[in-house]
Amino acid sequence: MTQRRPAGGKGGMRTRNTASPTRQGVAAKELQAARRKKRQKEVMRNRIIFGVICVGLLALLVTLVVKLGGALLSSGGAADTSTITFSKDGQITFEEVADFDTETYSKAEFKKYTRDLIKKFNESYGEKSISLKRITYRKGQVYIKTTYKDADCYAAFSSYTTYNGSYEGAVSAGYDFADTFSIVAEGAKASGQAVDAESSFAGSKVAIVKENVNVVVPGKITYVSSGSTEIVNDHTVSISQADGNNDATDLVYIVYTAK
Repeated sequence: MTQRRPAGGKGGMRTRNTASPTRQGVAAKELQAARRKKRQKEVMRNRIIFGVICVGLLALLVTLVVKLGGALLSSGGAADTSTITFSKDGQITFEEVADFDTETYSKAEFKKYTRDLIKKFNESYGEKSISLKRITYRKGQVYIKTTYKDADCYAAFSSYTTYNGSYEGAVSAGYDFADTFSIVAEGAKASGQAVDAESSFAGSKVAIVKENVNVVVPGKITYVSSGSTEIVNDHTVSISQADGNNDATDLVYIVYTAK
């Protein structure tokens, strides 16, 4: 029978080495904890960097949206009040803002009525003399945007006196400029006074309107009729009656230099 070896030798070596894995396990845990903390710091740093980038991108997006909105408003946004805009090429854009009574017309009926009215006018005055661009409804009001080939076309359709052209052309058309004028500078008008139209307005452009609306001209306003007018900016005049009577109208001269 073979005898067993004493509980020493290799068996003793294994017993002595049992402490080594325990010490390595502690070291490994400490190392893992250190690595975990390092990863957490990296994650936090990356989150902070990501958050800063997101905030920057959001600020940039807001800036772009504001600028785009401003550009859209200035170039094609709907007017808040009835406005005549004269273009360099002589075309007129009229944006009408009026109360809308649904008891008189439904929206569909009013749109059909407007289209039929323009169609009938174009059949007699000339094809595409007037173009309907938009009809929208907002808070008890209707907004209508139309374009007219020139001031004569607008005057014929609306029955309001309207002119846009040179001062010399206005004189030839019979306008006498017998009015009190205010000099316009830096977005404001001075006190009204009599002027020598021939010497003061020669070579200038003139818009003439007899309607309570805002008027936008393609240039810088230099003189304006002193009565019933308020300067909005260097190319816009607001015409209204001091007593608020919209049934009354005054002939308003707007003298400007073309851009």
